[in-house]
Formats: sequence, structure tokens, C-alpha cells
Amino acid sequence: GSALGRDAVAGGTERKLRTATVNIQKVFRSYHKVARAETEINVERSRIQKKKNQEELKLRAMDQVLRELECSLQGLNDSDVRRPDLEREKGVRFHERERWKRQRAEALKASHADINRRMVARMEVLLEEIRGLVRLEAERMGFDLVFDIEGTGSSQVPFLLFARDAHDITPRIIKKLAESAPQGAQR
Repeated sequence: GSALGRDAVAGGTERKLRTATVNIQKVFRSYHKVARAETEINVERSRIQKKKNQEELKLRAMDQVLRELECSLQGLNDSDVRRPDLEREKGVRFHERERWKRQRAEALKASHADINRRMVARMEVLLEEIRGLVRLEAERMGFDLVFDIEGTGSSQVPFLLFARDAHDITPRIIKKLAESAPQGAQR
């Protein structure tokens, strides 16, 4: 902060800092690479959901076997010689079902956590690309400071509430990013 002020007033001559604003959220949402990343992540989430749905069928089949065993047990009297074997089989199948169900839940949770981790990492890379372009364009246009008008602190209030003579470079950044898009990839 103070070094910046010293540079602006170096040698006793005052120079007004040129400021610009940018709406990083708007730029981010319009970036074609973000749309592609979101699509790929949604495809992966759909694949996981499809697998989960298929596993639900297996779970229902296990439940059906347990119901059939229970019905068989209810049809037997307590002295029937088959009763201990059916009770044992029911217990084994119940524990197999619970173990399988628990393993599937853990695997599903891990899959979603992995997708979320990859998504965050990928979005950070894209955000850094945007920041780099903002930096480059600000330097080209002679701006000393660029504020994100959507950036909020812990109070959810933007850091910048007012800036006299600040230029909004959001459209320029969106245009530059769009120039790098493959044909038909604009959002």
C-alpha cells in the first residue's frame, strides 16, 4: 500500500492513480473454458448417478432375497430342521447386504469428493488465466489498479463501493477471452 503511494508521488511530482473495475464473476461465467469444464464435470456426475442407479437394482434384489427367506421362515414351525439353516442364511445375507451397502455409500462419497476436488482445481486454473489477462490488459491500457466489483469480504460486502473515474474493463476482458474460443463455443 505505502510503497504504491510512494511510487505515485516519486520525486515530488504527484501522479493520479488510474483505476479500473472488472466483474470477475461475469467474466468467469462468460468464459468458454468454464462452460466446457462444467459440461465435462456434469457428464462425470451423470456417470456416477447412473452407476448408483444400477447398484440400487442390486440392492433391491438383495432385499427381495431377504424377504423370501423371511417368508420361508414364517412358514416353518420352530421345530422344523430347516429353520436353523434358513436363519443362518438370512443372517449371512443380511450382513452381506449391509456391508455392500456401506461400501457403496463410501465409494459414492469418495467419487463425489474427487469430482469436487478436481472441479475446484480446474476452476482455479481458469480463474488464474482470467486474472492474468486482466493484469495484461490493465498494463496495456495504463491502469495502476484494477478492482473486482463483485469481490466480497467476509461481510459479503464488495471491497470497492465507489471509484471516481474508474473504467469498467469487464466487456474488454470478455471480448478477449471470447476471441480464444473455438468456433461455436461462445456462451
